[in-house]
Amino acid sequence: MPRILIEETLRRLDDGINPLIVKLPTGYGKTSITLCAGLACRETGVNWLRVIHVLPMRSIVDDIELRLSNYMQKLGSAKVRVYKQHMGSPMSPFYCGRGIIVTTLDTFMMNLFKVPASEFRKLIELGYSHYDIPRANIYSSTVVLDEFHLLSNIRSLDDELKSLASSLAAVRVLCEAGVPLVISTATLPEVLVEAIRSILKRAGIEIDEQNVLMWGDLKDSVFEGSVRSKRISLGIISEHEIVKLLKENFGKKILIVMNKVERATKLFREIHQIVGLRSQAILLHGRLREDIKKERVKEIDDAQLVVATQVIEAGVDKSFDVLITDPCPLDRFIQRAGRIARSAESKEGSIYVMELVDDEPYSGVYSEELTKDSVKVLEKLSGETFEKLEFEEILVREMEQVYGRYVDPDSIIPHTRLKVLNELDEQPLLGRNEARNAIIRLEGFTDSFGIVTVFDASEISKSFSYEFCVGVSEDTAKRLLESERMVLIREKLKKKDSSEYIEEVKTDLEGFKLVRLKGNIIKKLLSSREPLTISLLKYGVEGLAVEKIDPIEGLI
Repeated sequence: MPRILIEETLRRLDDGINPLIVKLPTGYGKTSITLCAGLACRETGVNWLRVIHVLPMRSIVDDIELRLSNYMQKLGSAKVRVYKQHMGSPMSPFYCGRGIIVTTLDTFMMNLFKVPASEFRKLIELGYSHYDIPRANIYSSTVVLDEFHLLSNIRSLDDELKSLASSLAAVRVLCEAGVPLVISTATLPEVLVEAIRSILKRAGIEIDEQNVLMWGDLKDSVFEGSVRSKRISLGIISEHEIVKLLKENFGKKILIVMNKVERATKLFREIHQIVGLRSQAILLHGRLREDIKKERVKEIDDAQLVVATQVIEAGVDKSFDVLITDPCPLDRFIQRAGRIARSAESKEGSIYVMELVDDEPYSGVYSEELTKDSVKVLEKLSGETFEKLEFEEILVREMEQVYGRYVDPDSIIPHTRLKVLNELDEQPLLGRNEARNAIIRLEGFTDSFGIVTVFDASEISKSFSYEFCVGVSEDTAKRLLESERMVLIREKLKKKDSSEYIEEVKTDLEGFKLVRLKGNIIKKLLSSREPLTISLLKYGVEGLAVEKIDPIEGLI
């Protein structure tokens, strides 16, 4: 059925209202904005050649690309192609494709701010790139910044907020250039809207009520009727009650969301030992090999139990009957709750939040203040049953109050980073050298910049593929580098004096060598002030390697 607020979004897009901030409920079908805009790009009179759909995580990119491709196939629209573009999937490296390009925030920001993601190695190692090509393609597109609350990443008040700086800078430069921009999410705190308004006001762009479309601005009785028939119950439980709940809800589709990979893996292992369900249970997190992660996402529909981290929060259009979740800020909780009773057939669902005994579940992941205040809200609602839409509306109102207490719109804006990024975009004389220096000095344009690739040596030795790898944080990468000392070096770009730092060549691959490094170069890499990603590139290192990545649990 047509969605009234989606139709209104498209009307305003056609009318040139820019930017459009779209705040609609979970499950409303916001992805159809991209679908319709993509179909329109082949029509005459439309002022964009493609739609670039930007998402926070690679796993979501894979799922959205598959869904959009399936929609296009059902519609019989062979002219509009869907591309997937990130470091592991170069379908349209310079965003040249006509149609829809689904991409990650990291890739988009690098392409926008003169560091082409597909030529990042060349820029660092050889000092050249073709940055004008992706920038020209971005400026002739419509851009959709999806799940903006995740893109901007204000989960921890102590973070550097690299992603927020890049997101706000992108909003400003795109709007100044007249690029049609849609900012889409179900849970965008008003403090972020105010931050966007403040940034644009300095550029002489005013945001009024036409720029913001929210649930309630127009009545959608069809969607409202379908969702209000669903009932959601909420309860607070202790961690040791999980197994009991699994047994009580046997036969239902259950989703368990943990804040950390280690917690998710530990719980998954315990469930297997106590309850079983091995053939019906799925573990999903960011440290699974890419090939296995893709298969797990496809298998969700047939799984009775899914134990996951935040990768399930947004973009993955799956429905469950029961949610058991770690404590988290309300904007994240709303996304997790949105996976419950999501399908048209589902009429009721149960949500259980683990009580906050200590800071172990969220420490190092979310802000203590935001998490504790969010849990207090959920404790007050515990024991009640709500209509699904009413429940989300209550949570959104409470979310605004929680964020309003701790987050000041102006104080969260990383002004120094914004200045650097704005100057990179505005000054034509600032080219590849200045962009290279900026990404090194700022240690990346987004919070995920320091991710280091780790290959499964047992798999790539048989058949090399970028599917046999995972991405890890810089701290984790340093520990692996110190303990394993194995890396993958590119033959064409490795240093001529590589014998000075290679202790052993373990395997010759096509275009690569799997080698063990000497201790002296390990010390040099670990003590460098540069991001490890940059230091590795200077030695022609494609990524780290471990003997084997567990196919069930991933890299722990």
